[in-house]
Amino acid sequence: MVNVRVTPTHAASYDDGRGRTDLRISLLGPVRAWRGQAEIDLGTPQQRTVLALLATQGGLVPRDRLIDGVYGECPPGCAPGLVSTYASRLRKAFEPDRTPRSHAQVLTSGRGGYELHIDKGGVDVHAFASTVEQARERRGAGDLHGASALFERALSLWRGEPLGGIAGPWAQENRTALEERHIGVLEERWALELELGRHAALTCELAAATARFPLRENLRALQMRALYRSGRQGDALRAFAEARGALVSELGIEPCAELRELHRRILDGECDDDARPAPAHSPDGAAVPPRPRPAQLPPAVRHLTGRDAPAAAMAAALTAPGRRSVPVCLVSGMAGVGKAALALEVAHRVAEHFPDGQLHARLEGPLAEPAAVLGQFLLSCGVRAEDVPDGLEARAAAFRSLLAGRRVLVVLEGVVSSAQLSPLLPGAPTAGVIATARRPLPMPLVTDHVPLDVLSPADARELLVLASGRERGTAPDADWARLAELCGRLPLALRSAAARLVERPVWTVERLADRLADEGRLFAELRCGGTALESAFAADCDGLDVEHARALRLLAGPEAADISPSSAAACLGLAAREAEELLESLVDAGVLGAPGMGVYRFPGLLRAFVRGRG
Repeated sequence: MVNVRVTPTHAASYDDGRGRTDLRISLLGPVRAWRGQAEIDLGTPQQRTVLALLATQGGLVPRDRLIDGVYGECPPGCAPGLVSTYASRLRKAFEPDRTPRSHAQVLTSGRGGYELHIDKGGVDVHAFASTVEQARERRGAGDLHGASALFERALSLWRGEPLGGIAGPWAQENRTALEERHIGVLEERWALELELGRHAALTCELAAATARFPLRENLRALQMRALYRSGRQGDALRAFAEARGALVSELGIEPCAELRELHRRILDGECDDDARPAPAHSPDGAAVPPRPRPAQLPPAVRHLTGRDAPAAAMAAALTAPGRRSVPVCLVSGMAGVGKAALALEVAHRVAEHFPDGQLHARLEGPLAEPAAVLGQFLLSCGVRAEDVPDGLEARAAAFRSLLAGRRVLVVLEGVVSSAQLSPLLPGAPTAGVIATARRPLPMPLVTDHVPLDVLSPADARELLVLASGRERGTAPDADWARLAELCGRLPLALRSAAARLVERPVWTVERLADRLADEGRLFAELRCGGTALESAFAADCDGLDVEHARALRLLAGPEAADISPSSAAACLGLAAREAEELLESLVDAGVLGAPGMGVYRFPGLLRAFVRGRG
């Protein structure tokens, strides 16, 4: 079991040269840590295991205990040195501005071990345990609404499988213990919600929970009571039959006496529970209105071509049964490649699996800040304006609490960084997230990554034909193919060209292709149909610093499709290694492609755009 002893007199609060900074550690999900708002790079899985051990044990942890936790019974001979290296790297990560001669304040060593000095509330495992105890005290005192709020606050700390991203015997043993604690507290919260008369709202949550834990008899009893009190006697009896079938087939035993007695009373209609739905009430006695179900998805685009496989994969990931963490599907790719089109197509496909609502935001302009997005989401979900908390962390916690157990889909367009995405993620696996970004984001946040490239020649021609409303036979295949290539096979450009053909019905495909072949008028010809190709490219280019913007202009000059580090070095006047590092950073910025090892590619339309800017 997890040992939650901690020395509360040591607060992980210190001055690192940029002002007072607090240390926070998350273990109820992927192992992560923050210094203020900045996430700390914790290094390898073994290094994260050392941190998790120190954060949960409290006090001085012997080096031998750390070795056993990381490597088990058969550690390598160099294990003591490796653990010392992990501790040293963690110390530098926690206090990056500490001078070599100054004493460490957060991670100290002595007497053959290491000690992490952090306040009890700085580790989510301890915060969870403390909040659960407060909830139990409130419940014992008769404050059911206060207890319910505290249980939700505690459960909102969970962000997926505990101790995620680390391995080893200690991690596996404690992961199992934490998961058992989690479901136990969920059962307490659900029992309390039944006391408050919220049985109808619980039926979906309990159905998902029993599907995941079919052998937990207490959980089945809660489900049966919620169904019966919702006027669904038949479903309550069916839930018992499912429970009995699972217990007999898996364990060879009959349900416990308590569950059989509950089944008998429901069967006879003599259950002590009131079968009539009772309205929930707030502490002052006023009836609580039902929560609104936002439906914010913009319309899906017509003629989504060439994206059937990724769309199917995303839909399957978002609707897979028995999920243990919230699915986060990220669609990445350059400007105009159709990220939003795919995201919205999938969102509409799976919307029926998220009946509690669909939220949508474009992370640009006034809503670039996560706190602003969360404020809008909370209002959309029925929170009164005066009840929306101040500050990013408070809003993120309120959002996770609000969505706990609810089947809500969140669609986020134009994510810039993991720091922007992280606060916007629900904590419960009943929710789902689709996000789009110009570049990939770290996998600890993203469960399914879908990188998009330009369309194949055949799919690009098909999109032109469908979006223009013309028959393929109205122009030679060679003309359709040439037009598709002049558009770089980029979906946004293809739709712009198709819109141009719609606006000019007397034009032939050949004539439009001839006009696009003039690079000087390319974007003027594509500036129609409400598309924003130029503005999308401009956003990418304007986000570069002076050095990278200059490099992009110089690299746009040569006609060769592919760029090698040596050719870039000659073009930029840099050493080959410096040129390669610069090319890699341009790939990270989403303005260059990297189709192969040591090969970089300038998207044709983006090259024309950069040349046109001079």
